[in-house]
Amino acid sequence: MANMGDERYRTGIETIMRFVRCGFCMRRLLIACMFSALCASAAAQAVPLDSDHDGLSDTFEDALLQRFAPRFMISADDCSVQPARFVPDIAVPTVAAEDSTVYGQAFPRKDAPTNAPEIELHFYHLWRTDCGRMGHPLDAEHVAVLLQRNPSDQRDDAKAWHAVYWYAAAHEDTVCDASHLTRASTIDAEEHGAKVWISAGKHASFLNEELCHHGCGGDRCVHSKPLDSPAVMNLGEWNAPMTGAVWMSSTQWPLKDKLGRSNFLTARVNRLQRLPDTDIAWANPAKRPEQELIHSGSATGDALATSGSALATSGHNTDSALTLTADKTGNALDKAARSTGHALGSSVHAVRKALGLSKKDDSTEKQQEATPAP
Repeated sequence: MANMGDERYRTGIETIMRFVRCGFCMRRLLIACMFSALCASAAAQAVPLDSDHDGLSDTFEDALLQRFAPRFMISADDCSVQPARFVPDIAVPTVAAEDSTVYGQAFPRKDAPTNAPEIELHFYHLWRTDCGRMGHPLDAEHVAVLLQRNPSDQRDDAKAWHAVYWYAAAHEDTVCDASHLTRASTIDAEEHGAKVWISAGKHASFLNEELCHHGCGGDRCVHSKPLDSPAVMNLGEWNAPMTGAVWMSSTQWPLKDKLGRSNFLTARVNRLQRLPDTDIAWANPAKRPEQELIHSGSATGDALATSGSALATSGHNTDSALTLTADKTGNALDKAARSTGHALGSSVHAVRKALGLSKKDDSTEKQQEATPAP
């Protein structure tokens, strides 16, 4: 009996020791798990968040967008008041408030012609409506800037980058496309945002106030005032939206197309480089002859603007540049207007034919113009 008692005693002691050892193991396991969790958390914090998966962290993109945010000038009597903020997480673009919101996009340029890294920023002013001539609901307009890193600057932040070129979209992809670009140094916007004028109602963007009057889209930059905008909201990419901007891909406006392309095509930039430092280049100079006809022909302007296919191109190219005065703030000297005459002469016959006008009509018009008003 004594042996049996001793055996039970030893068994009990061994059982207790196993629990004690197991407790030690559990504590070790718990400590190891906590340490692993802390390491994982630290690692997650060490890798910056990149919500749109383009290789640029959200923090870095935001810093660039705030630094180079344009200084927009809008019309005080714009019929759509001011740019709008849109309801997040709704596929259909729905205005939440017309509160001067500006949206932004940042992405690395994939086809940079130089070895220097380049980043392209787009700034979108989105409107409830285009309420100018031939208006429509919703209006997506933008300007863009191409950045390069300063080779001698070793800082890993937005201040190490400077603007090289600026682009302003004006009636993109239409016969009245007056989009243009220039060197950042030409408009004194290498280290900060450019000053941009927005036409009343139509909302086309212009890098010079005088340029607003050289399109054919009925643009007017009058009674301009600074846009008091909150911080730029990062859109992300169309296939990886940020801030709930799922409405970017809506077919109700061409915003997705604007998000998915660079405005600094190599041919465009090369053409600008061949011009003097004081020049602003048309992004699509081949459209200038037809635009001058539309601009000067008020009776047929709307008809021409809606039927670009009826316009026959002359095969001649106009001078693509506007030259700024020495102080870079005066009126633009429209060299394009001066040199367009020859190209217009080559294309006027084709355009009149498309409109059903005869040479007799042309002669009658010239006689009427030469007759003094009573």
